[in-house]
Amino acid sequence: MKNTQEEMDFKELESHEFEERADYLPDSYIKDRTAKGQYFDEIQKKLFQVGAKLLIGPRGTGKTHHMRLAYITCKEDKAKPLPIYVSFNHYLRLETYLNETSNAIGVFHAWVLSKILLDCLKTYDITPEQSELEPQTLQDFIEAVEKQQYSSIHDAIVQTISVEKTQGYLEDAIQKTGRKRAVLLLDDAALTLTPEYMVEFFEIFRSLKTAHISPKASVYPGTTQYGPRFHLGHDAEPIHVWLNVENPKYIDFMSSLTENRFESDVSIPQEVLTLFKYAAFGIPRAYIMMVREYQQLQTTSTQSRFNKVIADRKKYMLAEYLSIGDKLKQYQGVIELGEDFLINVVANLKRFNHERIERDEDTFEKVISVGVTGIPVKAERMIRFLIEAGLLYEADDVSHGPGRKLRRFIPHVVLLFESRVLTKSRGFKPAELLEILKKKSAKHPSRPSFESIIAKEKLFKLNLNLPPCNNCQAERMTEKQKFCHECGKPLVDHSTFKECMAKPLSELPLTKFQIKAIDTFTSFKTVEDVIRSQDPANELQKAHRVKAARAEDIYRRINQWVNEFLV
Repeated sequence: MKNTQEEMDFKELESHEFEERADYLPDSYIKDRTAKGQYFDEIQKKLFQVGAKLLIGPRGTGKTHHMRLAYITCKEDKAKPLPIYVSFNHYLRLETYLNETSNAIGVFHAWVLSKILLDCLKTYDITPEQSELEPQTLQDFIEAVEKQQYSSIHDAIVQTISVEKTQGYLEDAIQKTGRKRAVLLLDDAALTLTPEYMVEFFEIFRSLKTAHISPKASVYPGTTQYGPRFHLGHDAEPIHVWLNVENPKYIDFMSSLTENRFESDVSIPQEVLTLFKYAAFGIPRAYIMMVREYQQLQTTSTQSRFNKVIADRKKYMLAEYLSIGDKLKQYQGVIELGEDFLINVVANLKRFNHERIERDEDTFEKVISVGVTGIPVKAERMIRFLIEAGLLYEADDVSHGPGRKLRRFIPHVVLLFESRVLTKSRGFKPAELLEILKKKSAKHPSRPSFESIIAKEKLFKLNLNLPPCNNCQAERMTEKQKFCHECGKPLVDHSTFKECMAKPLSELPLTKFQIKAIDTFTSFKTVEDVIRSQDPANELQKAHRVKAARAEDIYRRINQWVNEFLV
């Protein structure tokens, strides 16, 4: 029988070694094939400890992997704390309530607590005293809220559920299981696209903490806003999971991925594999993707395969970063200027390193960081987006004279490789490049001023691109303006969620066969049609040659795309 692309895609579901996202890995795979090492183990210990902790790192640094492994370990070891694992990756599905519902914060508050309480009640078979908090009622509430179907029938849950009641049932579960305490593993808690919800989340997070309940959450660096009452370091200990590429433990940690993750032999020259570890920039997901692409390339030349992987990785990273501007129209100028900043920083490092090579090649010490002076306050938002995207690493400040500190940044190593920042030779010499990377860096970074990186005439892009008044089309006067200064009507911001829901299914990464079958045989035309459907799998099975398993796969892929879009 002929293998179609669709059948090949379906077979990939059975293979996990090149799966980049821990969300889609089975428990057994996470438990048996997780990278081991001192750095990883130290983070795991923090998740078991008493007290609130925040895992901080950009996408792909293993936050979900850490959370899920901690959950599995605690479940199997009764000497460890009672675990509750909840993901908040659907938070942006509540975005529209902020503009359309007067009690949006109340709905969000109830949604967060309902997800935590539901896992507690179902996992540990606890019977609630209030009928409003029955597991099925909570499940129906969560699904309705995420499908934009919240109504007055759900008011009872919003009014009944509370931090105190949630704590009480967690205490019941602790006593019932004979554990000493509980850990709340709250994944995907970086609600960066809805600052109002983010502030409320950390108020809940802070309030849930007791002597017996230790909340842990995963967040992004840079753009996470904790609110006025939450103080990082006091209310929660930060745990940085993003490892600096110059950290002495860096290569050992990335190497452990090869030893524990891949089932099949990785037929890549060791020197190239080590370069990929540097190119991953501390993000395991990126390393897995590069190894997979290199394995699949048909060309025989090591140099051409390596260059292709690096070029593709750069293209993918920048496209993913620029997509933030597509989702958040108000930040489009900020995002575009961020790309200019990044490219110009790399160009500065190339000039700086090449000058040093020309002066004395034999004693050359690399410089991969810039110490930037004169960063305007408005540019902070731009830099935070680059850090959140994993394109820019902020290292420790360096002293530049009495009472003067330089902000020090390391751009992504893929950009350094692609631009040949560290070598002037035209040929591909992996051993030479590795030697440069492994040697210590020069003591002092390059020291460009902000103005030399971004010209003054481009700074207007740091202003938000906010939509005009829907009623009279008057332009806004300030970023925080809530009502039109001309007609007095409420001002409505761009909705990322609505844009996602309106996306035609034909534009999603489904196979041509799947797109045609869905369009011909089902009523589904947009993402919203699928998400709001009461029985999407059954509707998908109306399509020719789409049975139960394949319908579930298509539905999973659509939800996966939605989750990627709304983060």
